[in-house]
Amino acid sequence: MRLTRVKVENHRRLQDLELEVRQHMVLIGPNDVGKSSLLRCLDLLLGASTGQLYNQITPEDLRDPDHPFAVEADLCGFSDTEQALFPDEITVDPNGEKEQTLTIRLEASFDDLETLSVTRAVPNKNTGRQLSREQLQAIGWTLLNANDRARSMSDDRRSLLDDVLTNVELGDEQADFEEIIKEISEKLQNSVALSELRGAMADQLSTALPERVAQGDLSFVPGAAADNNVLKGVRLEVNKKSISEQSDGKRAIYAIALYDLISNGANIVAIDEPEIHLHPGSQRSLARLLKNGSNQKIIATHSPDIVSAFDPELIVSIREGGEVIQPKSRILDDDQRAMLRWWVRDKLEPLTARHVVAVEGTADRIILERIAELTGHDLDRLGVSVIEAEGAGDMKVVWQLFGRDGFKVPLSLLIDRDAVGDTAKSVGVKECDFDKNSIWISERDLEEEYVKAFSKNVLWDAMQHSGAFSKNQIGNVERNGENGEPTKDDIAAFLRSKSKYKTQGAIMVAGMLDETVAEKIKSIMDLLNNIESA
Repeated sequence: MRLTRVKVENHRRLQDLELEVRQHMVLIGPNDVGKSSLLRCLDLLLGASTGQLYNQITPEDLRDPDHPFAVEADLCGFSDTEQALFPDEITVDPNGEKEQTLTIRLEASFDDLETLSVTRAVPNKNTGRQLSREQLQAIGWTLLNANDRARSMSDDRRSLLDDVLTNVELGDEQADFEEIIKEISEKLQNSVALSELRGAMADQLSTALPERVAQGDLSFVPGAAADNNVLKGVRLEVNKKSISEQSDGKRAIYAIALYDLISNGANIVAIDEPEIHLHPGSQRSLARLLKNGSNQKIIATHSPDIVSAFDPELIVSIREGGEVIQPKSRILDDDQRAMLRWWVRDKLEPLTARHVVAVEGTADRIILERIAELTGHDLDRLGVSVIEAEGAGDMKVVWQLFGRDGFKVPLSLLIDRDAVGDTAKSVGVKECDFDKNSIWISERDLEEEYVKAFSKNVLWDAMQHSGAFSKNQIGNVERNGENGEPTKDDIAAFLRSKSKYKTQGAIMVAGMLDETVAEKIKSIMDLLNNIESA
């Protein structure tokens, strides 16, 4: 069984939403925007007992107290056993063209006295029955919260290891273990040292209690015998060290790995912030483990290393105000998705930004960010994330990912004049409409713009004396000006001739710019002013 659709209505932290749930679902977004709230909504619908529903739902969950808070989901892919538990609830397409579907809806409302009323049933089936405990168990939902005590893997409390051991079937070995526990119990009972201790304890208790306690009234028993569980108290060691003695990062890995192991029988596994305490390399390994498991994963994360393991159509972005954005399915082809994984692994911020600016490369980014700083356009204040598209050819991927079929993030492009034709074709916007779509052209390119913004010979002097370029590199500059010096066109041609010259030049120029010169670089100023006025 797997989740295929989720709908939430009238929740205080989330805008009303309806999402298609694909192979997996990865929730991303800044802190405190509603990722954990969405996991909680699903937990209320698919996992919580009736008692927990009445315990956990409060009036504060409802955005509008005059309307019910509702969570609805579709599930598909039933085994024969699961079908048998929902004989009247599963919807069957009479034409056999669509998958059999189970729709479950939770509604919670409060009356004037704040008395809670909850229903969790299959809508439009007229059965009038709430979901039973057996049906809830068959759904196979499980949630590991970010602050779940089991993640600590501490020896002094019930841990995920205890759950793993509880599910072990010992078979013929059960009797052998029981015999060992019996022998330990007898040793405890017959021990001279412990008999003396029991006598001392009996005397102490007799003094404290109104009735006398005899030595024979007390006995020491192993935990395995007391709980009738031969594996009670068993601990796992790694390289002769208890898990509780391992580093925070290792304990976190063990916890998630064990959780995934005991969840093999579950259909849908939800994990909040699986990356806690993990090094990036461990996060990537964990992401592969979660992605390739047999069950469906619903994950809330801040980690670009985890997100990059999943296809972009599996990612759901939650923004400030509880707005939930999901890209259309298959918005990128296989090559584009592979490229995107490498890009997202370096930085997750653009998927949750208020505005994205795509430039052709590192040099453009350096100049853009410096001009924004000098002219009072604070990119952090504006919520702007700048990404490097590695050339104009990748602008199509950026446009698809952030555009109306993708994550719907307001987007600006900064391109060179020679990229206009390809960009217009790839994004489907005519050049005459570029400004309306926040596409800005550097004429001829950014190198030419900033070279022309400086007074005569200023850049040439800097190139010779700043140390940004070697003498051999300077020797490659053509000199078609007066007195054997280069013209501004010569300098711009040199800077654009190699990618490393572009970057070296941008670093040098960023240190030379002031507000007056910055304001002369029209393409960037137009872009920044457009964002500021939006």
